[in-house]
Amino acid sequence: MFFLLALIFTALSEAAAKVDYCSTTAIDKVDGCYDSLKLAAEDDYRWLRKDCCKVVYAISYPCFLDVLHGRNLDINFFKSICVNVIGPITLCNPSFG
Repeated sequence: MFFLLALIFTALSEAAAKVDYCSTTAIDKVDGCYDSLKLAAEDDYRWLRKDCCKVVYAISYPCFLDVLHGRNLDINFFKSICVNVIGPITLCNPSFG
């Protein structure tokens, strides 16, 4: 029984360690973006701006953003907030002509 519990604990620990975190390099370049995302995670959307949402929406790989005391939230959570608060996000303007 002890061996089975140790095996399960090891498997769960390894699974928990494989969280892919989002790079915050682009988010940090937009003044106040990371802080506004932390607030948005707690339902305070007052400081969320379109330029921040464009950076969030440009993250195309699945990852988690570390906000609020080790609380990791999927980047898609923030994308949904952005679309609901700001509206549809356009990353680039098509060139006509």
